[in-house]
Amino acid sequence: MAPFRVSISPEVVMLSKSTRGPRLALALFLAMLGIGFHTHAAYAQEDDEDEEEEDDGGEEEEEENPEDDKDQPPVTAGGLYTMETYPQREISRPLNLTQKLTQLRLGVGTDISAKGAFESFGVSLEAIHGYSDNFSIIGGFTSAYNFNQFGAYLGFEGALAYDVVNIRIAANIRRNALPQYDFFCNPPSRPGETATNAMECGNGDASLDLLPSGQFDSGGIKFGVDIGFPFRYAFTPQIAIVALQTLMTIDFNSVDQDYVTVVNNEAFDPEMPDSGIPPLRSQVTGNDVKPDLNPSVGFATNPIAPISIVVFGQLRIPDFDTSAGAFQIPVTGRVQFSPNQKFDIGMEFTLLNVKPPDGQSPIDNRYLSLFIQSRLGK
Repeated sequence: MAPFRVSISPEVVMLSKSTRGPRLALALFLAMLGIGFHTHAAYAQEDDEDEEEEDDGGEEEEEENPEDDKDQPPVTAGGLYTMETYPQREISRPLNLTQKLTQLRLGVGTDISAKGAFESFGVSLEAIHGYSDNFSIIGGFTSAYNFNQFGAYLGFEGALAYDVVNIRIAANIRRNALPQYDFFCNPPSRPGETATNAMECGNGDASLDLLPSGQFDSGGIKFGVDIGFPFRYAFTPQIAIVALQTLMTIDFNSVDQDYVTVVNNEAFDPEMPDSGIPPLRSQVTGNDVKPDLNPSVGFATNPIAPISIVVFGQLRIPDFDTSAGAFQIPVTGRVQFSPNQKFDIGMEFTLLNVKPPDGQSPIDNRYLSLFIQSRLGK
């Protein structure tokens, strides 16, 4: 602030005593007004100069920050990613696809069961679109066993607690494949030997095993709504629990043929075990309008960022009937490789029932599929 000085002219000093007092008071009053005005102006000017200096400093800092930020990792708020910051590590990805991103998945699979391996195939195409950061639209078509089995669905998945638990509701139309069962001689006298009675086997000491032959029929078409509460809890960036991708299905119609069970053969006489008559037989079973229970649970691991391994099992109980033979427990293992944020390639191996009927092994019925998936958008 420039120094301010008050001066009194000699003429004022030389005034007569009769006029000096009032004029001196007036001069001092005007001087005080001048001091107040110039002081206020000086403070305002100083503040403006300080603001200009701060603005200049801020611009310099903003000009310097971009260079510093280049070495910093991307920062996201609550997992709201863009395509550039979308995680390569699958466990770190949000449960809901980020807004304006679309994920497409194409798969092809084949039956690799003990009997009839590679004699049937299926294809699938599924999509997820991020309508918002906590709400996704889902849909797709899947098939297997030369299209004797298929499913089409459309619905949504929304966050109940962001990136922890969702709700998933999807209308669906589906049809199950019905495996044809045969009695296979064990040990066989030739590959794939079948018989209706153990005495017909070429090996006199052979027994009969009731197994799917690799041939399939088509079941009835069902309409329903799938309900799930997809849940994930990551203990570390490498290990997480996943559960309830599916929970139950509300059926809208009944069908007479939906799945195959193995039941006791009425013709078998326990008192004559050497009669050659097999103790078990297959039976096609329907599915009523009652809801079906199908919860799932598993775990996921990312040993390194590009590699994801997920193992999960599902309990399938048609009509909530928990009686023996009325449910299946398929277990699926998935290995996925993600070279970047936009692309994944993987393989799924499924044991169709790890709690099979008597006479079957948990590894007898198997299915293998390969898939690629890609994300598009902002």
